[in-house]
Amino acid sequence: MDQNDGANGKGAHGRPLGRGLEEISHLFLSHSTRDVSTPSDASASSSEAESAAPSGPRETAVLRRPPRVTRNRLAAILPLDWSDALEDGLRTLDAKIPCHPCGEIDVLAIDRTGRLTIIDFDVVPNDGLLLRGIGHVDWIMRNTQMIQRLHPDQSFDAARTPRLILLAPQFSPLLRRAIRQLTRPEIHGVRYHIVEAAAAPRILFEPIAGE
Repeated sequence: MDQNDGANGKGAHGRPLGRGLEEISHLFLSHSTRDVSTPSDASASSSEAESAAPSGPRETAVLRRPPRVTRNRLAAILPLDWSDALEDGLRTLDAKIPCHPCGEIDVLAIDRTGRLTIIDFDVVPNDGLLLRGIGHVDWIMRNTQMIQRLHPDQSFDAARTPRLILLAPQFSPLLRRAIRQLTRPEIHGVRYHIVEAAAAPRILFEPIAGE
């Protein structure tokens, strides 16, 4: 007798299978053997997959979220001489000037006409930057003589109202409208972009005048 009784519609003990079971008996018998691919079959499948893949160099694009810029990191890459980066003749006089109760002036500079210029910045879009800057202008106007004593070797026009430059990664439409309406002090909004370079990060400036 053939050992593969399932093929003749009989069970393991030679009994006839129930009605309809002979059609599906092979499903049960298939578990007794494993379908093992031969090396030649695997090679053929690999060759077919490679032929189906598009030709050309394979590149994997990795998207990385840019690191958040901190105030200290931004301050470290701001230029001392702003002539090439932002405005001809603009140079830093002092930085991180405490001015209670108005916080701290980020940068105090002098422009080419000898006018004091306050440069305040933020690392996120912030409409409060304008209010902070105006407070700093008021503080400088009230303490011009102290600034002169701190920097006796620097000459500037103490009679003129200081200018205000606001640096931010972005300005809201509301803030841009407010800057356009204010005529005193003279305010300039400047958008900055940090470019990661191999040697050192660079900062680029984009005035928002006219937006």
